[in-house]
Amino acid sequence: MSANSEGCVCDYCSFITGVLIPEMVYDRYFCETGSREFVELDSVDAKHFERNNSRVNVVHRVTAHVKFSGVTNTFHLIVKQPRQLDDSLLPFSQSFLNEEIFYSKMTHDYGTDNIPKCYLSDLGRYGRPVIVLEDLAARGYMQAVDDKLDEDHLKLCIKVLATFHGKGLKLREYNFPIFREFYAKLYEPTDWLHFRTSPNADKVRIFESTLKNSALKDEANISEIIRKMEDVTTKLELNDFWTICHGNFTRSNLLFRYENGRPCDVKVIDWSTMRYCSPSIDFGHIFLQNLPGNENLSEIKQFSENMLRIYLEAIKDKYQEVNYKSLEREIISKLPFAYGMIENHMLGETKRMLHALDLLGSFD
Repeated sequence: MSANSEGCVCDYCSFITGVLIPEMVYDRYFCETGSREFVELDSVDAKHFERNNSRVNVVHRVTAHVKFSGVTNTFHLIVKQPRQLDDSLLPFSQSFLNEEIFYSKMTHDYGTDNIPKCYLSDLGRYGRPVIVLEDLAARGYMQAVDDKLDEDHLKLCIKVLATFHGKGLKLREYNFPIFREFYAKLYEPTDWLHFRTSPNADKVRIFESTLKNSALKDEANISEIIRKMEDVTTKLELNDFWTICHGNFTRSNLLFRYENGRPCDVKVIDWSTMRYCSPSIDFGHIFLQNLPGNENLSEIKQFSENMLRIYLEAIKDKYQEVNYKSLEREIISKLPFAYGMIENHMLGETKRMLHALDLLGSFD
């Protein structure tokens, strides 16, 4: 067996090539269920995936050549390891636990459609926490090229999101102990939304809206919308529609496969951002960040109503007993909270997003 990490001798690369992949081959993680073939590792290459490395995780692209009864198969993998945090009481970031829980536990009830294949998700079997996924790029999946998703991309994403939410709402209704076990273990970041769902409401000022100092407040046709926005985003109350959300359901965490130049499938990645909240937060993230690029209010209204209808109908397909009208009101009324989470990152879209909320009736 040969190992190559492009000359890198860091601890992360050494673990992958010298421990992780050889042990996974020995334990038959790459074998089909029921396979009795003789399996051995031929070679393994590991490369730092710089674009996806972060302050809390180290990500590698790995190529493992595995022999099955003498015939070599190649596995293209993404290996995620949490960084060791020297300045923390915890050995690694709690957000890594969210993703580990998703792949090791939640997929048994949520299924594995529209996510990468997971070969391993474990906190210590081989001496350290690690998640091993298929590398979707090897199957032609990629991020959308444009900064905004067009309608074909967006409809595909919204249907996938609604399916995930529908499964969660159904699980909550019919097997609440399992559902509660999942959401109770999730790590929640201390962000704008956190302080609107926690008792520490006095700390909200840390995350003040940029609207308070915005020139938009002087525009007659939008100043009233801003006032309403400030009134309705004081506190996000728990209700029966709360479910487990992706938490950052945006273009950067969506990989598409194309046929004849059009998106035909999408996979959702990075489940470390999961949180327990209104499903409107996820829907609002993907919907508000991909509004039509014009100021025509009638077009914005038609587009917004169409995307909401697609989302609600897809949930209904997965969870037929859901109260459609009540869910619709939940999504519309909580969209201002989704806006509040993203406004500081999309200042050029502020006016358009506020109009979309107003036209849907989020401030009624």
